[in-house]
This record gives sequence, structure tokens and C-alpha cells, in this order.
Amino acid sequence: MKLASSSPSDRNFKLWLHAPNLHSLRFMKSSTFIPENQTFSSILEGLLDAVLIADVQGALLYTNLSAQKICRQLNIVHLQTHAIWSICELLKSQIDRALILESDLTIAETQYRVRVQWLNAIEEAQDTRLILRFENQQHSMRCAAIFEAQYFGLTPRESEVWDLRNQGRSRREIADQLYISIDTVKKHLANIQIKRQTYLEATN
Repeated sequence: MKLASSSPSDRNFKLWLHAPNLHSLRFMKSSTFIPENQTFSSILEGLLDAVLIADVQGALLYTNLSAQKICRQLNIVHLQTHAIWSICELLKSQIDRALILESDLTIAETQYRVRVQWLNAIEEAQDTRLILRFENQQHSMRCAAIFEAQYFGLTPRESEVWDLRNQGRSRREIADQLYISIDTVKKHLANIQIKRQTYLEATN
């Protein structure tokens, strides 16, 4: 277990905990309060992220459609039967209800960022429900690539190359998928880095 803090006065900190299929556990701060109404339920159902709500014993109280798929893949009927529960237990042991714990989880070769927090983060709240969110990392990287392509002023082809690169594809894989040579891929990546550096220098 490793604990690190950016500064003595900084209340944001990170903790790494190794557990089966879970790694890079992180602490963050949150002031999230989630209203309980029909509109909010509709929003949860429309999210790409999987969202689970459970009680402090690990019983599932709510799962949106994406979460139901993950529960079927992992055969989860109760959180205490899966390693995810170790994150929930750690959150329960913390005094500060505004913390969000993060960890990475691999499900069927897909990387997810799992975030666990109290449903109601207000310190005076008596709410004992937990909310877990599973963020598909590939989707997140593709969204990031789209925004970065706009910020850096990339051409359509450069945007395609940058998208694939952010997905962890090698130069050979990018060349094969886009039907271009490796030298062309290298040229695009070099141009992207120049534009990226120009953007960063302009915003600093």
C-alpha cells in the first residue's frame, strides 16, 4: 500500500491498493449530492457508464441498463461476492463522506474506471447507500481524442490517426487500419505533436 499527497495542505490525495483484478485505487474529493426524482432516474438510464446503487451490506438497490450487462458478465448478484467490495469497504472506513475512490477493472478485455462514493456526500446525511460508476476507458479516450483534435487543429486524417493512437494502437496497426504506409503514420504523428506543442505553449 502506498500513500502520496501533493502538498501537506492539499486535502486531495491518492492511495494505491492491490486486490484481485483491481489496481491503482485512488482517492478524490467530491461534494456531489444526487437528487432522487424521476428525471434523475431517466438520466441514469441514458448514461453509457454503468451505474449501481447498493446499501452498506452490498445488496444491489439499483442498476441501469449498462450496469445490468456488467453484472451478468461478472455474475454479480451481491457486491460482497466480488473484489469490487474491497473498494466499498475502504470507503466505509473513511470519515470524510466527500471522498471518491477510483480503481481500474478489466472485464472481458475491456478496461473500466470504477468510482465509488456515497450517494449523498453531505457529512450530516444519514444516507448509507453507495453509488458505483463504471467508465469505459476506450470510450473516454475516444472522446478525449475528438476534443483534442479540435483544440489542436488537426486535419481529418490526423484526427483518425490520433484517435487510434489514443486507443493504444501501434504504428503498424494504424497503417493497416487506415490503408496507409508506416512512414505516413509517422509523418502524421510528427505533425500532431507539433500542433499539440503549439497549442500547449499558447495556453500556458
